[in-house]
Amino acid sequence: MLKHKNWFWLAAFAAACFFDFLFWKKDLGISFLIWIAALIIIGYLLAWREGKKPSAASIIITLLTLGFAFIPVWRSEPFTRFFSAVLTMGGLLLLSATFLTGNWPFYKMVDYFKAIFTAIGGALSRAILLSSKSPTPPPLEESQKTRGGKKFWAVVRGLLIALPIVAILALLLTAADPVFGDWLKKILDLEKLPEYLFRAFYIVAIGGLLVGIYLHAIHPNKMEERPDPNKAWMKPFLGWTESAVILAAIDLLFLSFVFIQMRYLFGGTANINETGFTYADYARRGFGELVAVAMLSLGLYLVLHTVSKRESRGSQIAFSALTILLMTNVLIILASSMSRLLLYEEAYGFSQLRTYTHVFIYWLAALIVVTVFLELFRRRGHFALALLVMTLGFGATLAVMNVNGFIANKNIARAVAGEDLDVPYLVSLSSDAVPTLFEKFT
Repeated sequence: MLKHKNWFWLAAFAAACFFDFLFWKKDLGISFLIWIAALIIIGYLLAWREGKKPSAASIIITLLTLGFAFIPVWRSEPFTRFFSAVLTMGGLLLLSATFLTGNWPFYKMVDYFKAIFTAIGGALSRAILLSSKSPTPPPLEESQKTRGGKKFWAVVRGLLIALPIVAILALLLTAADPVFGDWLKKILDLEKLPEYLFRAFYIVAIGGLLVGIYLHAIHPNKMEERPDPNKAWMKPFLGWTESAVILAAIDLLFLSFVFIQMRYLFGGTANINETGFTYADYARRGFGELVAVAMLSLGLYLVLHTVSKRESRGSQIAFSALTILLMTNVLIILASSMSRLLLYEEAYGFSQLRTYTHVFIYWLAALIVVTVFLELFRRRGHFALALLVMTLGFGATLAVMNVNGFIANKNIARAVAGEDLDVPYLVSLSSDAVPTLFEKFT
């Protein structure tokens, strides 16, 4: 039962005002870390006031969220900052969804989506429900305190409703009477009135959302039981024969592709030239498409794992054999994609997109290897946790490696070896590249 209703309102709107103070006409940077830390501290204090204890798994999510919130302070490369901010906000939602239970390590993919959307729904609705009038009267000894609190919030609600109305009428009166307008301008800077109204609006909106988030975390509508990650969340409906045909057809397609790759790409320049393509032409074609094929194959595996019937031991063994063959082919396709990318970088240098893809391929390959082991040991339900770990690893790698510093270092090394140096592109890199440039040119 909610013990300190008013504390949730005060804490949430204080955090919303703090958001305005930190971010209005300011860069992300240190403000993002400070605000995320403030949100988490406020949440833990509210939980303490309500007598609720976070789970141990929630402590892990808290530390990871703070770690990724620090990256925009540390790095200035746009995608690294953006991806870290997305992971941070996702961490806050996951923390809100599993604050008391800590069930996130046991979630399947569908459980993660369900938890995130439930947290978003709580953010949108719980503040409205909290502000509604309680149908049961309070005890007599609490009536005076409750009446005083209701009167205070009634005044606050009245002021919030009155502010935009008074502002619109003031603008009309100012236009009608210049003397009144001059007098009012001395008191208020009317030119900034639309700005003030906009800021007041998003403060109220953010405050309401934060009330819902905190309530959902500390007082969930229903305490969630720990899910079994290896338990099917829907009844399989696709026959084993159909599933086997699908997997076998894709395996045959991939095997033929791998055979061509073995001969023409891994076989050397002479074999590629036989096809009429130059080595550079062959290298720059399709590494993005090959990565997409690998990702789609993972998605297909998840779908077939969910919907296909495997009632006999033989069908289970055959499914594992076909999917492991599929994943092996996908790993070879990723190796082909990486080879093309390396050749492309050797011919044309490094760019931000190529570097992102470079790192992504390694983490995608790691996810596929883990998927194979999960299939072998019948722990397919832990794929969602593996995907989460790899996603965090990808974001952390971008931050630690310093994307723009890496690009500057590699492109300068190419120039030293006699290749062309794209100076305008080098100059366009963010300040993350400055230490590398200073080291190389001094």
